[in-house]
Amino acid sequence: MRWFSGCYGNRKACITRTVLFLGCACLYFTFGKHHIQQIVFRSRKSPRFLLRSDSQNETQKLELLNTFASKCLHHGIPIFVIEPSVLQHLLSANESEPPCILCSAGDVISLGVLGADWDKGESLLLEFNDLGIVLNEVTAPDPRLLSLERITVPSVPTHYLIRQSGSLPLHLVVFYERDDNYWWHSSLEPSTTSNSSIFHGFNTTFGNSAGAYDRFDVRLTTVDGMWLYLPHPIGEFLAQMPRSKFIECDYQGAQTYLSKNPPKRSLLTFHGAKVLYKAKRALDHLGIPFWLSSGTCLGWYRQCGFIPYAGDIDIEIAIQNFGTGILQAFMKVGFQFLHVKGKMSDSFEMAFKAHHIKVDVYFVYEEKTYQWLGGTDAKNGEKYKYIYPKFDTCWTDFMACRLRVPCPTLPYITAAYGKNWNTSVKQWDWRGSGTNAQKNGVWPKEESQTVIQGTY
Repeated sequence: MRWFSGCYGNRKACITRTVLFLGCACLYFTFGKHHIQQIVFRSRKSPRFLLRSDSQNETQKLELLNTFASKCLHHGIPIFVIEPSVLQHLLSANESEPPCILCSAGDVISLGVLGADWDKGESLLLEFNDLGIVLNEVTAPDPRLLSLERITVPSVPTHYLIRQSGSLPLHLVVFYERDDNYWWHSSLEPSTTSNSSIFHGFNTTFGNSAGAYDRFDVRLTTVDGMWLYLPHPIGEFLAQMPRSKFIECDYQGAQTYLSKNPPKRSLLTFHGAKVLYKAKRALDHLGIPFWLSSGTCLGWYRQCGFIPYAGDIDIEIAIQNFGTGILQAFMKVGFQFLHVKGKMSDSFEMAFKAHHIKVDVYFVYEEKTYQWLGGTDAKNGEKYKYIYPKFDTCWTDFMACRLRVPCPTLPYITAAYGKNWNTSVKQWDWRGSGTNAQKNGVWPKEESQTVIQGTY
């Protein structure tokens, strides 16, 4: 009890120490659930909040940020900085830091908040109103409620433009937890949101597309003398940003397709989700990115589900991401090995089986103007080549899993299935039915034992 030693002789000291003790206790119990660790980033110009900047607008923006973040902090709502320029300066933490780190954000500073935390802040709106702080709200249909049976769902707040008279605005992005344990935020596109026109004329970092991120902690810090939260680890958050784009399945289009082609039950529709999840577990454990391919990608794009008569699951991996641990990883999560075809430099593919469902793993090769994957006929050694336009990948939610798909998706689908991709075709020959399929020679007989291995 050294903290209170001397209290009996000095009532003022006793009161002061008691207040400090209770304050520390309140901070601990209020923020402990957010895994907070204090890290101090101070501007070299001043150890306190900078009330002066190069321009009056900048100063007013920082004052607005300080007021907004402080009020939210008082109510136990973590507001975290997601502006990449600010995070990059904090991450580097070297002599090249600007005198005012927060001033590196430009006209608009992007902030984040978790939806579950923001829901607790109704009383805050009245306080902000009394301070002359205006929160312009943007909403969008809640994607967590969307399904083939329900395409009209309630909306949730997704973005806020926060303004005060004479000040440059703040941009608050609301992150929501989705199935498969990740954070999601909406885009600002008029087609998916309401009232997004309020952002017209402002150059914002977040909002050009929806985004998906691995879950992250937030940690309380001081930046330029201001108490703020940061995503942790900062480097991992920044690394995800270029690959965070998220596209939702087109439930309305799928509903239209299924109204003309009623879905049927099959082994794939019954067990496909858990088989795909097993494959995801195996590859995620190795840190190997993959995306939905061929008929599985078509099923997601066209009908938000598996194609009942497809019979297998197709995924693709860039050949440079091949790892020798893939075989063992698949078998460890319960797959049976089927075969390996091709070689690393040409038409490499693997196949596994679980719950009587085959999973084809194709490896993709990149050329200057296109990408391609190969196939081999085990009966005669004939090779086939499937050409696709170059594409990136985006995240999507498929069967309650966060998975990647080719992005943009339509050129990929059209390359393989032509302009009539939206028409059901139940008889499909992998050798030549695809509009992008072409013969690619025959494996030499002396290589047949090494380029075709396994059971069929």
